[in-house]
Amino acid sequence: MKSVFLARKEPLEYGPEELGQLEEILSDTDLVMIGIYSSYAIRAIQVTDFVRKKYPGMKVIWGGPHCISVPELGLRYADGVCFSEGDQAVIDLVNNMENGDDYIHTPNMAFNMNGSRIVNDALPPFRDLDSLPYYDYNLEDQFLLDRGLFQMTKERLRERHAGYPYYIPILYFLTSRGCPHKCSYCNNCRYVSMFGRNIIRFHSIDRVIDELEHILGFLDFFAFVGFADDDFFMRPESQLNDFARKYKKRIGLPFGVAVSPNTYRNGKMEILLDAGLKLMQMGVQSGSQRILNEVYNRKIDIPKTREVVYQIEKYHGNNGLDFLVDFIIDNPYETRDDIIETYRFLLDLPLHVKINIFFLAFFPGTPIYERALEDNIIRPFSEKAFRFYTRGHVKYQKNYETFLVLLVKYLRNQSFLRRCIPRTILRAMGSSPARFIASIPPKSFYAFLTRMVQQPHK
Repeated sequence: MKSVFLARKEPLEYGPEELGQLEEILSDTDLVMIGIYSSYAIRAIQVTDFVRKKYPGMKVIWGGPHCISVPELGLRYADGVCFSEGDQAVIDLVNNMENGDDYIHTPNMAFNMNGSRIVNDALPPFRDLDSLPYYDYNLEDQFLLDRGLFQMTKERLRERHAGYPYYIPILYFLTSRGCPHKCSYCNNCRYVSMFGRNIIRFHSIDRVIDELEHILGFLDFFAFVGFADDDFFMRPESQLNDFARKYKKRIGLPFGVAVSPNTYRNGKMEILLDAGLKLMQMGVQSGSQRILNEVYNRKIDIPKTREVVYQIEKYHGNNGLDFLVDFIIDNPYETRDDIIETYRFLLDLPLHVKINIFFLAFFPGTPIYERALEDNIIRPFSEKAFRFYTRGHVKYQKNYETFLVLLVKYLRNQSFLRRCIPRTILRAMGSSPARFIASIPPKSFYAFLTRMVQQPHK
């Protein structure tokens, strides 16, 4: 098996000469499988079209978050899609195809057969995570398509893992599946609709440590481990104790985790700090309880979130813990009063807390995507109308209140300005009189201001 990573940010689409280099691999291939995020679906479309033209009859199967959320969109282009977990389904599919047996009735799969769609049943959630093989880091059979087709090497892997927030090589590793939330902007809602509820499953602690040790024995350049679980604190305290003891002894790298205000406990924090916890990330998303409840379907009380923020930030001074909090802005369902609630929440954050600002993305298949379609806020997904979902600019809320939110983020990154502008002035800027006066200029003025204060992660 050979893997090709379509991994670059810009330009989004591949040129004909780049795609032509895939022939080196495709000429010795029987089946093409593509894992897809919605933001990069256009690349999957390009590769699929290229395969069809160069190798008529070769099957192309899609999977990944885009196909889980909206399998019907994948079937516009692919011969088949995996719309749920593929751990067992893909093995059955490949074995049946190889043996010449019936494969179009493989569970968790849907197929496009001469214009007719066959959608099979969904299997129950895959529970025995420890039975799965380790992540494949056999670089000999892995390639990168980025203006040329390159053999993957340790150095190339190292460069592409050195990102925000530390810009050192970070190994991202998942120890569980499932999320305790059902946020309207996330494709986890699709799993809830299939399984009837959120199903949380874990790798055993021994499996986690064994696999980490195996990976780091080969890829020894990693300096940090980022546990990518939706909420690492979902594990009971007994498991965290076991993890901390074994991780500290056998791995020893600093690491980061994500947490929810609903699961945070000081006792769990103390356990992880002793094992090397150096970074925590928490989603706040909005300072407006109305937006959390009615738009994001995120059942977390803001007073509870504030309480947890101040509990966590105390560990910065004594333990050197970095703390990131996430917010989603530019939501067309927000009022200006909702936005100013987020602004006030940001003003109250301790200065060493780092802020991540994201612009609301309507990913196909999510509840908020369907709502925005119905309200004519967005257009349906199509190849011609394709848009890059994870955008970096204000589109819907070009107003004074959104400018204030981005201004706070900007000032917190500018230590000189941060010291020179008291919070009393910033609070006054969010007052009713200031907002009334600021409502006079046109949207174009605030479009200009928001561009001025936007920054990439630093």
